[in-house]
This record gives sequence, structure tokens and C-alpha cells, in this order.
Amino acid sequence: MGNYGRPQKSVTIALVADEEAIQLKRERLAIETQEYFWHTCPELTARWKAAMLRLPSSVLSDLAIELQGLELVTKRASLELGKAHAAAMDDDVPVEDLLDRALASMVHLSEAADTMTRLLDELLKT
Repeated sequence: MGNYGRPQKSVTIALVADEEAIQLKRERLAIETQEYFWHTCPELTARWKAAMLRLPSSVLSDLAIELQGLELVTKRASLELGKAHAAAMDDDVPVEDLLDRALASMVHLSEAADTMTRLLDELLKT
């Protein structure tokens, strides 16, 4: 009878650890998403506005290609966020994997936006 208690305790501890890890990932995803939409997007938008007013059309044409890359990353992040949101409604989906992918896509999106912001900053300095 003593052997029956141990596996159950181990499973309970693992489930609690998994739930804590999932909750931490949800919180980190929320922070990344908030940072992107409340800080990164407005900063990038402001720089694009300045670029459109100050840079020659030839430079803007080159920047349009860079913007297409950012658009692809944005679509990918949106897709992964949508999957993670849908998984929150469905108990059969591996939530932790979807959260990992959504978080990775948000980090990638933030990095792409930061790169675009730095590029615009450099171009606007001249």
C-alpha cells in the first residue's frame, strides 16, 4: 500500500509545477505583448511618420522592402497569439507548447521592430 501513495504525490507535484510554469509563461507573454503594443509600436509609428516627411522617396522605397519583412514577422506573431488564445479555450491542446511559440514569436517581433526603429533612427540622423 505504501507504493500507491508515492506516484500520486509525484504526479501532483509535477502538475503543480507545470501549472506554475504555464502561468509564468502566460504572464511573460502578457508583458511582452503589452510592451510591444504600448511602447514599441508607438515609437516605431512616430519614426515612420518622421521618415515619410523627411526622407527621399528612393530611401522610402528601400524601406518598404524592410517593412514587408516586418509585416511577415507580425503576421506570424498574430497567428501564434491566436493559437495560444484558442488553446486557452480548449483543454485538449498542449498549452505550454503554444505559449512557448507565441512568446518566441512576440520576442522575434519585438526584435524586428527594434531593428527597424534603429534603422529609421540612423536614416533620420542624416
